[in-house]
Parts: sequence; C-alpha cells; structure tokens
Amino acid sequence: MPVKVGGSYVSEAAYSYAKAQMDEGNSESGVMKSLSEKFPNLKFNVGTKPFSGAGTNNVSISPKILKQMEKDPEKRLEYEALIYDISHTDLAQGRNLKSAGWIIGDDGGLSAWSISGQDTRKESSVKRTGEKNWWRALLEKPHKKKSGAWKEAQEKLLEKSKERAEQRMAEEKKAAALVDISVDGRAALALGQTNPAKSAFADSDELTKYLFQNYNVVKMGMTKISSQYLRACVQDEDKLKSLFENLSAADSAYKERQGEIGFQGMKVTIDENGEVTMESSKSTIGFNGDKIKRLMAAAATQGDMRAVLALLEQDIQELEDGLKQNMCDAAEVEKAKKLLEEAKQKMASLPNRAPTPAEQSRMSVNMLI
Repeated sequence: MPVKVGGSYVSEAAYSYAKAQMDEGNSESGVMKSLSEKFPNLKFNVGTKPFSGAGTNNVSISPKILKQMEKDPEKRLEYEALIYDISHTDLAQGRNLKSAGWIIGDDGGLSAWSISGQDTRKESSVKRTGEKNWWRALLEKPHKKKSGAWKEAQEKLLEKSKERAEQRMAEEKKAAALVDISVDGRAALALGQTNPAKSAFADSDELTKYLFQNYNVVKMGMTKISSQYLRACVQDEDKLKSLFENLSAADSAYKERQGEIGFQGMKVTIDENGEVTMESSKSTIGFNGDKIKRLMAAAATQGDMRAVLALLEQDIQELEDGLKQNMCDAAEVEKAKKLLEEAKQKMASLPNRAPTPAEQSRMSVNMLI
C-alpha cells in the first residue's frame, strides 16, 4: 500500500528503508555523499537539466531540494524514500535506451528523461502526488522484463505470419518464407494419419498453404523455412517427405515442452539444404521466502511488519503474473500467500510504536541482504 510522506506517495518498503537510514547531514555535499552511500547503483548530480550522464541510472537533484533535505529531516525522509523507489524502477525495461535518468526539480516535482537508440530524446513529468503506484504505471506499457524479449518477438512474428498467409498466394517470396509452429503437436500427427500427406504440389505457394492447413506448427510463428528449400520440395518427393517428418517432430517437441515450468517457446530453422536447427527459450521467476522469513523475524513493530507485507504483496503479484506466463508454478504462489497470512497474524501481536535505533538497524540489514 502506498505511504504518503510530505508531498510524495512512496512504497512501504521505501518509507521503512528511508526512516531506518535517517542520519544527520551538515551540508549539501554531506547529503549527496550520504545518498551515494545509501544508493550505490545510482549516479547523483546537482542540477535540473535532462540528457546528461551515461547509462540509465542517473538522478539529478535541484540544489534547492538538497538544501531542504539538509535542514529538514522530514524532507530528507520524503526524498530518500522517493529515491528508494527510483532505484527499484528500471526505465530501460522493455526499451532500447542509450541513457536515461530522473530529475527532482526546484519544486520537488519528479520527471524522467531518456535517449533512445535512434537518438530520440524524450522528457516527461511523473505524478508522484497521487496514491496510484507511479513506478508501476510508468512500466506498465513495456511488459515486465521477466517475460523476455523473445516472447515479444514471437508475438510480432505471429502477426507477420498471419499477414503472409493471406498474401502468399499473390506471388512467390524470394526471401525466406516464414512458416509457423503451433501448439497441438499430437493432434497434428493424428491429422496426418487421417489425412495422408499430399505428394504433389503445383508450386511452393500451394505447398506453403498445405503446411499451414495440415500442421499446427504453421500457426505459431516459430519456424523459418528457406524458400529455396520449399521450391526444391515441390520437385523432390524425398525432400518433401523429410519436410513433413521434420515439422511433425517439431510439433511433438513443442507439445512435450509446453508442460515444463518456464518454457516460453521454441524456434525452428530449416535452411536451403533441409538442415534443421531447433532452439527453445525459458524464463522463470522465484520467490525468496528465506529473506521474507528473516524480515518477519527482525520486525519489532507494526510499522516494520507493514513494510514486510508490502514486499510480500508485490512478490505475490509478480508470482501470479508469472504463473499466467508459465514462469512459475502454483505451489510458489501458495508459499508466498501462506507467509503473507503468517505476517498479518504476527503484526497483530507487535507493538504500534516507533522502532528503537537497534531495531531499525537490524531491519535495514535484513532488507539489504
């Protein structure tokens, strides 16, 4: 659940971390040094100008805000919590960026800038004063990295294959023809038995259409077949038979792999000599239950446990998304949910007070490891 600190909404984990890390800063340079130590993955600089700095982890802070952080502990707490969330928000996720960064302006407003692979420069403000998790909304359009670039490419390839299926009767493709591999491999083999493979085709267009209609592997955008080899198959019965066998084998392999946790797809290439290359992609996500248990054990107050609950809820959301994409199993989700219930029960027995310095330190250490 988002927590409001000053004019910013931040995650509970960010608030807990920033509060535990509060210390004295006697100068503007002292504040910057402290930030660099607390967030070593970020590159800090003073100013409000975008498009400066290499990489995608740049943070520019207005000198006015630094002055406020130096003099006002509440302001320091607010902006350190905000920076915590920034440090966990990957601007480059799903994007082809050369560099990117964040700016905390003179008015405390937050904005983001980026330079793409085509040197396209963009800058936009980020509404951090609304309760909605701005760091999630910012990354919703490019899907989470855990899905993998191959899955996006696969979806694009599927759309292309559908277009080519409609156009392939118009003219022979000189470039490689894309032929798709689909899901129901066993059904494809059964179909081949009930509908014997055709042994003569007028041209490669007719052959391609036949493959699309009789093999499920022709419908999922996973196979690239040389157009030269397709033309050779029209003229050579042995090559044609070999093509059918290879596509059936690819169907079967895909069907068998579908039940594996993490399996995202496969890629089959048949070159001009009929040589077959098969590759598969796999992506999984896991749940660090041991870390959550350590945090639960270290939590000495209800505020500490709320931070643990926020992390658990975020983990459960990612696991449920991963379950839909075959990146984890249901048991992993249930394990996280069970810990969530245990954390809620323990929170009810904890005191509702501010943690002691020793308790803050213990919680912070367990947050980081």
